[in-house]
Amino acid sequence: MIRSKRTFWKLFFLPLMAVLFSTVMSGCSDDDDELQQSQYGYVQFKLYKSASYVEPETGGETSAQLSRTDVDKLGDAKKIEIEMQFEGTSITQTLVLNSYNEANAEYGLRSDKLQLVVGEYRIVGYRLLDALDRVLTGIPADPDESFTVVSGGLTVKDLTVKAQERGMVKFKLVKDGLSRAAGEYLFSSIALVDVTVTNAFTQMSTTFNKLKVTYEEDYEESVSEDDPNDKYKNIATAKCDSAVWLEAGTYRVTAYTTYSKSGVRESELETQTVNGEVFTVTDNVLTENAIIPIKLSETAEYIKDYKALREIWESLNGPKWSYFGQEYPEGTNWNFNKELDMWGDQPGVTLNSEGRVVSLALSNFGISGRVPDAIGQLTELQILTLGSHDEKVGGGLFGKQGITPDMSEDRKQKMRRNYEELYLKTDIRSGLSEMLQEVINNDPSKKRIEKKERPTLKDTQIGVLTNNLTGISKAVMRLTKLQQLYIANAPIECDDTKDNFCTEWADENSEYAQEYKDEDLSWDNFKDLTDIEVYNCKNIKKLPRFLYSLPEIQLLNIACNRSIDAAQLKADWTELAESNVTGPKIQILYMGYNNLEEFPGYNDPSNENVLKNMKKLGLLDLTDNKVKHLMPFGTDIKLATLYLQNNQIEEVPAEFCGFTNDVETFNFSNNKITYIPNIFDASSLYIMGSIDFSNNQIGTYETDSDHDGIRDVDEADFKGINANELSLANNQIANFPEELFKSNSPITVLNMSGNKLTKIDGDDLRRSEAGKEWCPLETFDLRFNKLTEISGENFNPLIPYLQGIDLSYNCFSKFPTNPLSIDRLMAFAIRHQRDAQGERCLKEWPEGINAAGSCPNLYWFQIGSNDIRLVEEAPTTKIYMLDIADNPNITIDLTNVCSAISAGAYLLYYDKTQDIRGCDILLE
Repeated sequence: MIRSKRTFWKLFFLPLMAVLFSTVMSGCSDDDDELQQSQYGYVQFKLYKSASYVEPETGGETSAQLSRTDVDKLGDAKKIEIEMQFEGTSITQTLVLNSYNEANAEYGLRSDKLQLVVGEYRIVGYRLLDALDRVLTGIPADPDESFTVVSGGLTVKDLTVKAQERGMVKFKLVKDGLSRAAGEYLFSSIALVDVTVTNAFTQMSTTFNKLKVTYEEDYEESVSEDDPNDKYKNIATAKCDSAVWLEAGTYRVTAYTTYSKSGVRESELETQTVNGEVFTVTDNVLTENAIIPIKLSETAEYIKDYKALREIWESLNGPKWSYFGQEYPEGTNWNFNKELDMWGDQPGVTLNSEGRVVSLALSNFGISGRVPDAIGQLTELQILTLGSHDEKVGGGLFGKQGITPDMSEDRKQKMRRNYEELYLKTDIRSGLSEMLQEVINNDPSKKRIEKKERPTLKDTQIGVLTNNLTGISKAVMRLTKLQQLYIANAPIECDDTKDNFCTEWADENSEYAQEYKDEDLSWDNFKDLTDIEVYNCKNIKKLPRFLYSLPEIQLLNIACNRSIDAAQLKADWTELAESNVTGPKIQILYMGYNNLEEFPGYNDPSNENVLKNMKKLGLLDLTDNKVKHLMPFGTDIKLATLYLQNNQIEEVPAEFCGFTNDVETFNFSNNKITYIPNIFDASSLYIMGSIDFSNNQIGTYETDSDHDGIRDVDEADFKGINANELSLANNQIANFPEELFKSNSPITVLNMSGNKLTKIDGDDLRRSEAGKEWCPLETFDLRFNKLTEISGENFNPLIPYLQGIDLSYNCFSKFPTNPLSIDRLMAFAIRHQRDAQGERCLKEWPEGINAAGSCPNLYWFQIGSNDIRLVEEAPTTKIYMLDIADNPNITIDLTNVCSAISAGAYLLYYDKTQDIRGCDILLE
């Protein structure tokens, strides 16, 4: 019978009624309250499993243990009903049992606190009740089981019950060798696992579902067979994050099911029956690392890929590889001192989510030998690089920020211009004077002129090798998912008698060759292979045959192959162009630093229109060849970028090519061109970025009687140049080519430095368009000419947008004030004027240059290295950058600007030997 708390209090307090009654009748004082409280204390009961209970003081088991099993789980007990005796009176009380959570209940329960009169209590027995107050078990106590309640204190009394012994287990997933029956998935992809364990004695099985798994990598001591100094082997394990409860006993894992997880989606990988290692579960003890043996599949394609990587490494002298570049530490090599399914984790190797190899970048390692037949196993490969054009000057083309599998189209196009960025592209404005460049860079509406160190011819290392690649197995022809194939800086051979590019098996008796030999190996199957580089291979005397069979080639880089002679390279280009497979598909063609002399079709009437087949060609690079003769593509071919610098071109044929709104750069610099070709059209809707005719012989053409760079017969029909930036620097132009602006060319930056100009007239810059006669010119570089005069009073209305003009290194004896009337002019330079005898000839200072209303935006004035004498006009802070250095006879008063000089708000270039007055700080 369960007695209520009310009954208990009645039983307990009856012997004390007389005492309490007398206290009430006589009244209560503070002292009486304290006395009453001192008669009570508290007791709290703690309930433990007898199997794991150790008495705090003795370290032995409690005397209250019983031999039988009383309850299954300690947590099932929600209340305890305990019977006690106090001074011969029996007392029974029911208390609630608590724990932090259900799992912790196995480690013990505690009751609510119970207030009792101080004294000695003997425990008669106790019963455990479930959540519905049903009796789970009753336990009699030993005769001497007692506790003492002390005044105002808390007594904790431990009780035990015979409960089913249980312990906690955490599982560890360990790779357990190869099996043909195992699933083909990555060990690292396991996110969840079902695990079944079997009791070794009862043979009863228990399954735990969807335990969360965390992948971990570690090391163990094991000396590498490739490197005796490598004494630690990479291993991988996975652990279940949570612990589970099991009845005490001896177990082993007998089955598992693995799952992957992506977001909220779970996918079953495989189910296996296994015979795991024995582990023991002890009551209330955590057993860690109970092993789940995960089988790997020896037939998995990713395992085959990794074995093939090992063969490739060995065939290409892998033990002696030593990485150079930016992507990995210097000297890095591949490491196979790791578990087999981790062999794919190597520098230069990229894997997909299934563990297959999708990118193999072997540039920068110093590979040596022939690519073996094992390469044919890597059928998911998208990128293969056996050397590249950036090994010595970049080394990151195939890194995380470079060419990667499944790039976006924008990123792919950017990567295709990597060679151009490194070796070809320059800002035509970088040829302007430093002052003019600075004015441009100070204008936030204009693109800055970046100062970059462009690799020189030596930096490209033509003929200098970075590897010793001698051949490539035809097994590459199995890799039909290839998108990029780069081969560079190698001694691999190709000529009329041999072609070591993918034409033969490396070993006809290899297991791979035997397996693949009956397959249909054809380059026609390469629908995704768009980008090819065969670069700086010093032993190729003609292009390898496979290039002509690629059905979707878009980029071809065959630069720096100087062993191909001029005639052969012309023939190779002709074959590429006339082929209906490659000709209509190629978009970018890099052929710089070779021996080409003539375009396809030149002196060959049967092929004179062959270039018209290259319908999609947008970028052509023929930098540093020996080209003398061009053939036209025709206006149907819309080139966007053309590099023809550093050749021997004398003439550009009419209808050379067409243009699109993507036109960026046409570079004809450093040739022998004698006149400006009439191949452009200022009225076109497409405005080019820049055109460079610098360092030619323009102005020397035999029918150019004006020596202005435009042929006499064409002057009336000159169509102009539809570009924003034009360089005619370092030519032989004696008279300004007025047809440039009369044809309404939209030129804003014009560099005519280094010519033979003697005068400029304002009308030379007048456009012919009615109502829009003004010229859009903003930057004008006229250094290193023979100018003595700038005539015309209408500079302001005709060149209203001019911001900077540099007339330095000319022959002015009278200061040309015409440009000073332009309201937007910011910078004006007229340094170093010399006459025909080399004597200083400019001696006058421009009167009124500092006057209010004159040159309202001019802030930079350079008039150094002349023979300026007395400057009667005192400079003001309106012009706050002034160069008067190397004027040995100058006398100038700087009183008005001295305070600004002192404050750092005025920049003055001067010599301390000059007669400078009004600012003593300059003499310190």
